[in-house]
Amino acid sequence: MLRASRTGASVREIAAQAHLAPGTVRNYLSAAMSKLGVGSRHAAAHRAWEEGWI
Repeated sequence: MLRASRTGASVREIAAQAHLAPGTVRNYLSAAMSKLGVGSRHAAAHRAWEEGWI
């Protein structure tokens, strides 16, 4: 989810790529944001990229 967020894709686009419901994608991204202590999915993706996780 974070890798796809990094490209600027919308939740709906990420959901289609991952074959998941948009709500599931939002939940996954929200959990990642919480765990990384950031306020947006883009910030979460950037942090994960900086750490070499994606």
